[in-house]
Amino acid sequence: MGTLDGKAAIVTGGGGLLGAEFSRALAREGARVLVNDVDAERAEAVVQKIQASGGEAVVDVRSVDSWDGAGEMVAHGLDVFGRVDTLVTCAHQTRFGAIWKLREKDYDATLDVHLKGHFACVHHASRAMVEQGSGSIVTVCSRALNGLPGVSTYAAAKGGILSATFSWALELADHGIRVNAINPAAQGDEETATRHMRWHWDFSIDKVGWTEPVPTAASVAPLVVYLACDDADWITGQVLFLSGDTLALLRHPREERFGFKPDGWSLEDLQRYFKDTVGASLEMPGMDVPRYPWYDGVKG
Repeated sequence: MGTLDGKAAIVTGGGGLLGAEFSRALAREGARVLVNDVDAERAEAVVQKIQASGGEAVVDVRSVDSWDGAGEMVAHGLDVFGRVDTLVTCAHQTRFGAIWKLREKDYDATLDVHLKGHFACVHHASRAMVEQGSGSIVTVCSRALNGLPGVSTYAAAKGGILSATFSWALELADHGIRVNAINPAAQGDEETATRHMRWHWDFSIDKVGWTEPVPTAASVAPLVVYLACDDADWITGQVLFLSGDTLALLRHPREERFGFKPDGWSLEDLQRYFKDTVGASLEMPGMDVPRYPWYDGVKG
């Protein structure tokens, strides 16, 4: 018997690198899976593999960047399976470009799939889950939300999804629904993949490339299955990372270093004291070396 026997799952972007692995992993544990992807061929390939292994799965090709499309997708899952216990949001589209080169249509394309798509899918799935009184929603974020040059729209969308995840967890907890985010790092090439996830905290290095080999998507899938199962019914509102050998919990954004002046802060106070108070702990944005490089000024 599988951990998810009798449960039904929806995976958006289910034909992609992460979505395909998540769909197959959920099915291996007994879940019936709706594999959603606008690429029908990719989605069908995932469904066929699940069925060949004795699992139950169906294809859905609706685009989640449409509010109505997301609603029809969830309705499809309800029609076929009678319920929706898990929603995993992997639908993905990214347009690259520095901010001064960015076009409005690039912005819209990325934000519609990632941010609107998450809102639309979670809206429709949570309505069904509220009626059931249970459910697990796993939103897929990215380490890019820390800052990644050339994909600011993608990073912004993932940051928005993260904040929304916290809000949804608070809204839905009383209905027995948990909402968590994962921050995956994965690649599909097993030959170049590594099991060890490198964490770049070497202060002697000025810059480390974020395109270095990382573990495979298959190494991330157990976390999605765990969050979907009843053993994790106590976990909500969290951001988790799993890749290869590394499991991590991301801290919630919060104020950590303080400076106090009883009468308030004037401009002159900030000019005099900022650098030696909160300014002493500035962090480098991005995913790599955290050493702050601009204490002497941001230079062109």
